[in-house]
Amino acid sequence: MRDGLARKAVKAVGISLLLLLSITSGCLEVPLNSCEDDCFPLSSDSLNAILAFSDSFDVLDLAESHSQLKVETTSITEIGDQRAEISWSVGKDDSAGLSSVALRYSIGTASVDTEVVEGKTTTNVRVGNVWFEGRDALPEYEDPFFEIAKLASENPDGLWPPFAFDTTEISNLDWTITGDVLSQEQVATGSNSTHTIILVLSGAPPMITGIEMYGGDISQFSLSVTLGADAAITLKGELRRQPIQFIPEANSWQADDIRTWSGWVPEGISEVHPSELSLNARIGDEDMISLASMIFEDRQTNMTLTDGTWWNFSWVDYRNDELVSSGDYWEVRTNSTAEVTIAVYDLWADSWTDDYL
Repeated sequence: MRDGLARKAVKAVGISLLLLLSITSGCLEVPLNSCEDDCFPLSSDSLNAILAFSDSFDVLDLAESHSQLKVETTSITEIGDQRAEISWSVGKDDSAGLSSVALRYSIGTASVDTEVVEGKTTTNVRVGNVWFEGRDALPEYEDPFFEIAKLASENPDGLWPPFAFDTTEISNLDWTITGDVLSQEQVATGSNSTHTIILVLSGAPPMITGIEMYGGDISQFSLSVTLGADAAITLKGELRRQPIQFIPEANSWQADDIRTWSGWVPEGISEVHPSELSLNARIGDEDMISLASMIFEDRQTNMTLTDGTWWNFSWVDYRNDELVSSGDYWEVRTNSTAEVTIAVYDLWADSWTDDYL
C-alpha cells in the first residue's frame, strides 16, 4: 500500500487544481484513425480530422497498450495574485512491477517536491532532492493510471493530475506542421482567439505525445508522454531509511484518576511487521525519552514503574493480517500524572515517526 507521503502532500495543498484552459476537459487518449495516406507529413486538414474525434485520445488506453509508460504535466497560472506552478509525473513499469507518482508545486512561498516509487517490499521516497528507503510488508502493485482514475471518480473535487484534453475544441484550426522523416516526429502549431497550441506527434499512424498551450498572460500547460525503455522504473539502494507516517492522534480523557489515549492507525500507511514498531509514552521535547513502551508484536503490555504508577498498552489487529495497518486500534491507559506524548518509534528506521525529514 502507498506509504502516504504523496497523498499527504496532495491534501496539504488546500486547493483544487485549476485546469488552466477551457479546452482541457476530456480524457487523454490515443489516436485511433489511420489518417489514410496522409500520415507524414500531415496536412492541416488531416490533423483536424484526427482531432475531430472526441475519443481520439485516452490515457487509460495508453496504459492498457503499453507496459512502460510515463505521463508528465506542468500547469502554470495565477491564484489570486500569486504565481502557482504544479507539476505531476506518473509512471508505470509492468515488467518491473513498479509505479511512480511525483508531485511538485509552488504557490507563493509554499512548496512541495516529492515522489513515491512502490510495488515491491522495498519502496523509494524522494523529498526534494533526497531519496529515502521505505518498506511495505504487503506490496500490491497497481497500475497508477487506473488507480488515479478510480480515486478521481470517487472524489472529483480533489487534486489530481490534469490528464485531460478535449481535441474537438481545436479541430478547426489552421495548423503549421513540420516533421523529421527519420524520427517520424511531427510538430504542429496553431492558435485560437486565446491560446497558442503546439502538438507533438510521433510514429505512423501519428500519436500525440506532447501538448503545449500558452495564454496571453503567464498561464501555460504542457503534457508529455514517454513510452518503452525510456519510461523504465528502478529502485535505488543503500538509502537512509524512512519511518512510516504513523503519528498517533493527540487526544486523551480522564475518568476515575485513569487517563486514556486511543486512536486508529491512519489510512495510507504501508503495512509493517509489528516487531518493527513500539508504542511509547514519551517525555521531553528535544531530548526525548520513553517513559514506558510496548512493541506492537506483544499486542498488550501492563507495567508498573518504580514510582508505583502503572501503564497499559494495547494494539488490536482489526484487519487480522498480522501486520500493523490502517484501521487497527491502539490504546494507552495509566494512573500516572506525568506530561507525556504518545508516540511511535520505528525500530527498522531507528527513528520516531514524527521526526521531520
